[in-house]
Order: sequence, then C-alpha cells, then structure tokens
Amino acid sequence: MTTNGSPAVVRFDGELDVSRKDELRSTLQSALQAHSVLLDLAGVTYADSTALVELLHFCTDLKESDVPVALLIETPQFARLIKYAGLDQVFAVFDNRDEALAYLAAQA
Repeated sequence: MTTNGSPAVVRFDGELDVSRKDELRSTLQSALQAHSVLLDLAGVTYADSTALVELLHFCTDLKESDVPVALLIETPQFARLIKYAGLDQVFAVFDNRDEALAYLAAQA
C-alpha cells in the first residue's frame, strides 16, 4: 500500500485466490483508516470467490464509513468476473487510473 497523501493506493497483481487470503486481508485492513482508497487491481487476472468476498467486505466497510473507494481494473478477464459478480453495479469501477483518481478527488 502506498499513501502519497490522499488517496491511499492498495495494489495487487496476478491471481488472487485462497492461498493469498491472509495477504489480501492484512493489506486491505491497513487501508481502512484512509480518507479515500484507490484499489489498484490493474494487474489482477483472476480472483476466486474467497478473494471476491474479501474485496467485497473491504469495499462495504469503506462505504459504511463514508470513505470513497475506486476500483481500477484493466484486464478484460478480471473485468468480466467483476461484472458477472455484479460488483460493477455496487462500486465505482474504472479501467483508467486518471479517471479513478479524478472520481476520488471529486468525492473529497
């Protein structure tokens, strides 16, 4: 996680599956106190249900605390998975980093 001021940027790459659950959870929890969060998933190609649940809990916790969160998703495979799971209807999902950051700035 990087925090050059605001927003906090949490980045994951590769495949997110049950073997990375602890890493995912601890990294996400470290960003719960941020004023806004860019969840950079641009390098993620796959996530299993365990990872999706962790992401959902994290984003829901932030929304309940009125902390804006934007998901950056660039790989087509992962974008489809997010769409099929319906998460694109619940959270602000972007395929462009600048647009995601502009959204977060507008929410501040």
